[in-house]
Amino acid sequence: MFIFNNAYMSKLSEIHLRAFLWIMSGFSLSFVLLSTCMGIQLLLTVLTHKGHWANVIQPWYEVGSFFCAFLITHPYMYLFKSVQWIPSAQLFYLNDKLSTSRRNVWVVQWMWVFTGIIFLFGIAVFTYLKMSQVWRATSTSQGTPEKLDLLDSNTMNAMTDERKRYIRSVTFRVTCYPVIPIVTQLMLVVGNLMESPPYWLYVVSNVMPSTQGILNFLVYMMNPALDIYRKKFIKRLLGIKQKTREKFGRLEDSDSEELFPTITQPSSLYSTTPKDHHFNFNA
Repeated sequence: MFIFNNAYMSKLSEIHLRAFLWIMSGFSLSFVLLSTCMGIQLLLTVLTHKGHWANVIQPWYEVGSFFCAFLITHPYMYLFKSVQWIPSAQLFYLNDKLSTSRRNVWVVQWMWVFTGIIFLFGIAVFTYLKMSQVWRATSTSQGTPEKLDLLDSNTMNAMTDERKRYIRSVTFRVTCYPVIPIVTQLMLVVGNLMESPPYWLYVVSNVMPSTQGILNFLVYMMNPALDIYRKKFIKRLLGIKQKTREKFGRLEDSDSEELFPTITQPSSLYSTTPKDHHFNFNA
């Protein structure tokens, strides 16, 4: 929000500009690292069945992601010769030799984002392939979608179609989470690989990162656990509609004729004079 105020950003000292740049870069990288932790969770539970290790490190995901993100990006505070704000472009200018600044930016930020994207892409592909095998498996053991490490090749037989649909929905939702950083950060990484990116890439690389919250919300809404509330809401709406029908009934054609007879001749009951009603057609 602050960087949209050119007057405010132009008045800041260089140390404050560096702090802003560090904070923005740290939060951007922390999102990728948090998604990487989700990929690690899938790796330990779904792909390698090391759920006990996942339970040990899971409480440290958030703290470790934020700590590592701001530790990795902290060289923004001292690495470049100077940092300036360009009001016309609303961006930070790193005053240094071009090759040196590009190398340093990649070392302190984009290399880690790119690595996280590659890791998450692999996790998403292998998780989808693994769960595709599970969907086609035929055996007698039972598994639960809440414990994805139990969903090996012996889980899906003897389940009802509703249960299988539930597991597919859970799996698809879990698989979508690693895909979001790929969709939102990939164009940004590609844009930083080019010295002079085209205008469309510049626009996309600045728009896509801002959609990560919406995409995460949409994936969260895919949670099958919310199906219960959605079904209750629909049933309540249908119940209200049914009660309304039972209370008032439906007017059949014969009833309509009795209640609303056809008027063939004008009657004083339906005739009005201009002083009775006024219609403002210009409203």
